[in-house]
Amino acid sequence: MADRGAAQDNSLYGALAGAWNYATTSISSFLGYEDLDVVNPQSSSAEKVDKVDADDQRQKAFVNYKDYIGRDITSLVTLPVWIMEPYTMLQKVAEIMEYTELLDRAAVTEDPYERLAWVTAFCIGPFGGNERTWKPFNPILGETFELDLGENSVRFLAEQVSHHPPIAAAHAENERWVYDIVSAPTTKFLGNSVDIYPVGRSRMRLRATGEVFSLVPPNSTAHNVIIGSTWVDCHGDFTVLNATTGAKASLYFTPCGWFGSGRYEVTGHIFDEEGRKVYALQGAWNSHLSMVRCNAEGEALPDAPTVELWKCKEKPKGDKYGFTHFSRFLNSGKGIAPLSSDSRRRPDRYALELGDHSAAGSEKYALEEKQRAERRERERRRETWAPRWFRTPAGDPPVYPGEYSPAECPMWEWTGAYLEHQRAPALPADADCVGKGFCPWQFPEIHEDGAGASGAQ
Repeated sequence: MADRGAAQDNSLYGALAGAWNYATTSISSFLGYEDLDVVNPQSSSAEKVDKVDADDQRQKAFVNYKDYIGRDITSLVTLPVWIMEPYTMLQKVAEIMEYTELLDRAAVTEDPYERLAWVTAFCIGPFGGNERTWKPFNPILGETFELDLGENSVRFLAEQVSHHPPIAAAHAENERWVYDIVSAPTTKFLGNSVDIYPVGRSRMRLRATGEVFSLVPPNSTAHNVIIGSTWVDCHGDFTVLNATTGAKASLYFTPCGWFGSGRYEVTGHIFDEEGRKVYALQGAWNSHLSMVRCNAEGEALPDAPTVELWKCKEKPKGDKYGFTHFSRFLNSGKGIAPLSSDSRRRPDRYALELGDHSAAGSEKYALEEKQRAERRERERRRETWAPRWFRTPAGDPPVYPGEYSPAECPMWEWTGAYLEHQRAPALPADADCVGKGFCPWQFPEIHEDGAGASGAQ
């Protein structure tokens, strides 16, 4: 990956949600973990900022952030809640689960190159929600987010496995496929824009064929983060490699040009194992993707039908944060009893959802203080922290062509324990877990309020 690093260092801008990850998933998560320059929102010096003052406050923020120009700000900057959405980075990672029917379709497709096209469409799907310009909350170490999509038996779990550097790992599966991701995005601040590099590792395995597919997504840029109307562009190469056979999908996300020319444009091909073009792909990363059988030059064959692989679902009208219907669903906690470490239980996220910026800031500060207290307690006891649902693998797992190296993105693997643990009974249909009982803590007894139930639920 030395060539990738060199290209970043020589670029003009050399992170959000997000990553995810997608990580990629995480386009609007362009600024990182809050661990420096802490301000207590309850103190007399803390400002109470309404969203109507956001433009003025963003411009004032430049005075504080100008020293970070040209640097990775993932772990350097503390941000106020008025630029945030009531959502977390782990929920951003989960947004790829919106179009799991495309992976189901791939699993039953006989043509190996059409199968690759359906996997590619699944990987494009979360970009439909990546125009959001609000920043998600950063997960607390040990925080989780779980999802059970009963209609096709999909179970998903994400966990924050590292705080410095910030890394999330996630796993999903059903009877037809398995999905794994490690998300460790980095950024570079240019003054009025932020480049987001989706450092990570995304893999999908189809149970019927045993094929493993590896995704390397494009970079993104958040423009006008200080002055002007903020907008997001995704640009560069997007590759889905069939690591088992060597076939691949290669797409190019056209950078937005003057007066919006080329914005959202996606073009590319499905290549066979010998590098020959089989299908031509065309679309827009915020709306659709289609394919057509092509000749060796990449031109559509006469009378070849065009197949729509993916179409972005209609979005809610007038949503303040630009949420999709699926992201709204990911924020809902009615009738479920997730782990006490689940993002939906966070009091700061919930306060922001209710529109109370002051309470959200206070709750966010309180959580960060507890996280620091946890670190000090570990040091005092000379203990270490380990994720509950993921582990570092033994030996040297394979790194597929185009993927980041283990030095750039550490390896994490799913333990499977989550699928076996005793789940809490479902809540009554009208009961809601949001904003209640959040406890990702290793030492809940050290916190003044008891911090809720143990994260080991």
